[in-house]
Amino acid sequence: MLAKTKPTSQSDPILGAIAKKDFAGARRLLKKSPPAELWKALSHEAMILFAEGKPDDAEHCLFRAIREPGCGQKAYKNLASLLIQKGRHADALPHARKAHELDPTDFETGSMYTNCLLDLARSADVLEVCEHFLGIDPKHRMFRLAKASALRSTGKSNESFLYLDEIAKEFPDDPVIMRMQADIIADRDSRAGVMIYDHALKKTLEKTGKTDIPLCWNMALHLLRTRDFERGWKYWEYGFHKDVGTMGRNLPGLMKQARRADLQDKIDTDKWTMVCVEQGIGDQVLFISAMDQAIEEFKKVIFVCEERIAPIVRRSFPDMEVAQPGLIEPWNDCKLPNNGFIPLGSILPRYRPTLDSFIERRRAFLKVDGNLYAMYHRKLREVAQGRPIVGISWKGGYWENQKRNKALDIENWLPIFERGALCVNLQYGDTRHDEAFLAERGYEMLSFPDLDFKKNIDHWMALAAACDGIVSVSTALVHFAGACGQKVAVIMPEPQGPWILGVDDQWSIAYPDVLLFRRHHDEPVRNLVDRVARVIVQ
Repeated sequence: MLAKTKPTSQSDPILGAIAKKDFAGARRLLKKSPPAELWKALSHEAMILFAEGKPDDAEHCLFRAIREPGCGQKAYKNLASLLIQKGRHADALPHARKAHELDPTDFETGSMYTNCLLDLARSADVLEVCEHFLGIDPKHRMFRLAKASALRSTGKSNESFLYLDEIAKEFPDDPVIMRMQADIIADRDSRAGVMIYDHALKKTLEKTGKTDIPLCWNMALHLLRTRDFERGWKYWEYGFHKDVGTMGRNLPGLMKQARRADLQDKIDTDKWTMVCVEQGIGDQVLFISAMDQAIEEFKKVIFVCEERIAPIVRRSFPDMEVAQPGLIEPWNDCKLPNNGFIPLGSILPRYRPTLDSFIERRRAFLKVDGNLYAMYHRKLREVAQGRPIVGISWKGGYWENQKRNKALDIENWLPIFERGALCVNLQYGDTRHDEAFLAERGYEMLSFPDLDFKKNIDHWMALAAACDGIVSVSTALVHFAGACGQKVAVIMPEPQGPWILGVDDQWSIAYPDVLLFRRHHDEPVRNLVDRVARVIVQ
């Protein structure tokens, strides 16, 4: 439903009619006594449309309302609520913010605004909004929990954990508090975190009689990291549950009601099966590592992916059709005989149920463009003049906590340069500051400024393959280079990285020649890189 509004259905007959599902009556009342301001009439019409099960029409109506002069808080509030329910937090944010500005004392609007900020990892803004509302009501549970979440996201895990302890005194055995504290422990130590999650699951089940789905979802990656694939993959599927929301596995909206081919009792191999992506570009590579088995089982497979990786996929899996995301919209209504679709993230659970199944099937599966490879191979060796050629990437991650776990400042990479290697810049994004830092110290790094590695992925992969080896933090580069059979050294400055790297693995379980270098306790980061350089640059 749209946001709760005042007046209530008892004092507003239109709301009363909506509550009784008398939509025709609600419209008659609206026509008989229309509000003086058009935005109010449009807001009421939007509420009727939403109650009729027409959210798109309601959205259009509310956008008309907020364009009206003098539009009040109610329309912004309802529009933000509607967009949040559609999972469009980024679109909802400006409207939630406007509703909050129009009435800074409205806790419901403040909650929506905060949830949008949390979903978009705007932690500093979350703290500011929480402090505002906690200044009005210091004991408000939701804003206290949001503050704890933001503290964790800004790297203040200890402070967040202790703050949650304070909240737990008033709300003992609260499942959200237990889940958040388990998350903090698991960030540092997945094994310990799994123990806390299991305790929280037991307490929640005793208290509510139900399994805590969001807790299981949060636990999933830690179970996979600790190689409990049986439970990990089971809980991984909970990422589609409505209780998990936008923090789960985000399929295109049009696919949420489509038929899952992999859940059918029987597959017709004469019909088509579509595989639809749902992750970032690096994880897409990881999950298509089992695509050959999907093709073998389902036969007629269409893989829907971004155009920037389509050439690589077509070349690597010639027995599979590759299509662009535009196919998603007509899929449910198309005349093409089909079994339904499979989320890409459900490919590995089907074909990699155990650690042994990963290792037994570990191989290079992406094929590099031969012409691009030959061009870069020749060019690099002309520059290197016999020196080792090492591709490097030193920062990655989208969320703030990912960046802390992945990124290493360029000054930490000097041991590789000091050993005389030709370092090839494979870092995506703007690296001019890093290049200037190295140049000031007399070090050479070969860059290709005309290539946008986020768009020109075929060139990026061919360039990586043409090096003698790769040294990188955990980024998409590791997946592309590892999947084409390149030698890769992954530098892990923090104890834990992505689940696929495990807790104490020394070699990747997914790619044939990827070695993991974990930082020893209290080891200086530069020493870690030097340890890698002594192995890689010879």
